[in-house]
Amino acid sequence: MGGYGKGLAERFQNYPNTQMMLALLRDGFHPESTGGTVILNVDGSPLLNYAMSDYVLAGFKQALLTMAEVQFAAGAKKVLPLHEQAHYYTSWAEAKAAISAYEMKPYYVGGGSAHIMGGCRMGGTEQQGVVRPDGVHWQLSNLSVHDGSLFPTSIGANPQLSIYGLTNRLATGLAKRLSGKDVSLAA
Repeated sequence: MGGYGKGLAERFQNYPNTQMMLALLRDGFHPESTGGTVILNVDGSPLLNYAMSDYVLAGFKQALLTMAEVQFAAGAKKVLPLHEQAHYYTSWAEAKAAISAYEMKPYYVGGGSAHIMGGCRMGGTEQQGVVRPDGVHWQLSNLSVHDGSLFPTSIGANPQLSIYGLTNRLATGLAKRLSGKDVSLAA
């Protein structure tokens, strides 16, 4: 919801009539949008390093503009973009002017991850991926990966059905290898 104090209280008062949107920005397809890394901190917690380049921040601004326009077109009475300088806007013209003037810098715009993909890329050779086409890790034969981390990066859409299909295929193959019998996990 963003905010604190009186502003956050107002947002919670409006919560029963709140519609939220998110925009998927795909990284890794442009030299100024290379993505990020996750490493383990000294205490074992994850540590994220993600560069917010001007290119990425311009993508965030375009997403805020598009989402506000869609919300007003759908009949919203007021719209609150997720940005530190935002407040409720009561018309598309007002929102467009305000969003266009936002300072775009890290920690000003709300960002997060949805449909996280990649990290254990599937590849035909050990140089191309972390796991083989059957989902088995190239270096650890007793480790199989069956989820969205097999994709090289975000596919740009909700991956649910793609992950279901891939997981069904890989799990069926794993069950057959382990049992020596034909197995059908889903029709």
